[in-house]
Amino acid sequence: MDPQSLSRRDLRRLVGGLWSDPRCEPVASRTVAAALESDAASLDRTLLTAYLRHFPREHPAFEQLRAAAQTAANRHDWPWRERGQKWKLWNPRTGPDTLAKALTTHEDGAAILREAGLDGDLAQAGFAEAALEQVCVQAGEAKEGKARELGERLISLVDQLGLAAPRARLVWGLLAPWLDHPPVDDYQERLTAFLVARFGHPRLKPDSWRAMQEEMAHEDAGRLSELLSQWLTQRAVRQFFRIVSATTDNPEQWNAREEFWTAYLEDKAIDGAWFAFGKQAELLARGAVEQGEFGQITGSGADPSHSALIMAIGDIRIAEWSHNGSARFWMAQDRQAPELFKREYYAITLRAMNGGRGFEQQFAALPHLSGWQARFAHHIFKHSGRRHTRWGEGHAPRSWN
Repeated sequence: MDPQSLSRRDLRRLVGGLWSDPRCEPVASRTVAAALESDAASLDRTLLTAYLRHFPREHPAFEQLRAAAQTAANRHDWPWRERGQKWKLWNPRTGPDTLAKALTTHEDGAAILREAGLDGDLAQAGFAEAALEQVCVQAGEAKEGKARELGERLISLVDQLGLAAPRARLVWGLLAPWLDHPPVDDYQERLTAFLVARFGHPRLKPDSWRAMQEEMAHEDAGRLSELLSQWLTQRAVRQFFRIVSATTDNPEQWNAREEFWTAYLEDKAIDGAWFAFGKQAELLARGAVEQGEFGQITGSGADPSHSALIMAIGDIRIAEWSHNGSARFWMAQDRQAPELFKREYYAITLRAMNGGRGFEQQFAALPHLSGWQARFAHHIFKHSGRRHTRWGEGHAPRSWN
């Protein structure tokens, strides 16, 4: 195929669409040359748009496209001449950096994009993506207050303006600053909600998160998904107690339960948490938790207004029930042990009285009677080796030994 023989319409189509098709590589150089030689405003616009939209830095004809776009922008009396100079659009190294700096230092990101000619569909295109990737790098390398400032801006640019960024780079930019020092609660909650909404719960979409880790090719990649999972565990436990305490008729009892389990949470002893609602309880919870971030309790065996918090502590699986229900304990390898992050749980299974192999049957369901904290702590330490920050290893009545 000879690009010189194409109609102007077909040449515009080829210039605009060849950059993502490897089959077109042999004709890319001749296509760019033919478009530039036509000296037509419509093809000049197509050249610079193709450069900004695809920004194909790895393509063999990229440098030719860049030079053609620069020539096209400068040989007409139109906004692209000034835009190219001011925003360094035709410099693939400093251009994205220039735009990134403006996006992080000016409140009105939409105005910046309009001024650079990168609004509309070009806001989700290659050049703008390269600029946002630079914002991700800056955010990931920042510390404390600056990390939050850049993270807030990054979320705003993606959420409100619809800018695109490589997903692995975006996750790294938002989470990397907090691997050793967690952010304040309100910002942690915003980060958690944003990342789960865009990429899903790491425990619910493990394949997607593993793929992101591979894309990062960074030594901390695995720690990032674990960090988010840890935050989600914290959120699940706190939300459960907040929701139940709002409807309980025994706030003193719930304060004691919340204090007990929160101590394990703050000591990072809870490896995972997920809650499930009965049908009536689910109606009360809607609006207080994100859609899909909980399971439903079905079948007979539980009041539809009741809920359960399912936790993993080492090799133990625990179902802490709302209202006056006893907590249930299983060893993880027990076939009856509930799995975390399921969409549906059968009530009769969550209320099973037999803890199965590895547990003394009469201890599998522990009631919240006087001194229950010490008994629970003893049970957890005995089977997981994890101490409670207040109750330590706990203790059991002599009849248990």
